[in-house]
Amino acid sequence: MWRDSLAGLCTSTPPTDPGTISSPTLILWGGGDELLPREEQEALSAAIPGSRAVEYPDTGHLVLWEQPERVAADLRAFVMSVTA
Repeated sequence: MWRDSLAGLCTSTPPTDPGTISSPTLILWGGGDELLPREEQEALSAAIPGSRAVEYPDTGHLVLWEQPERVAADLRAFVMSVTA
């Protein structure tokens, strides 16, 4: 199951065609991410209308594991901003 999941992640096309994602979207990105470069984050952000991107400068690819408290705070603030 894990191999199939990984294969699917590696071969699938992200749903970033204009209009595919219409919900408020928060993109969290580690400034030290060595797996996905900044250009990928910018392309993703540009492809999702109205998305909000937050960069964590001293963080790698695993933003949630490296900065759990900050992720929780940013996610809470984002949810509060879209539900207000």
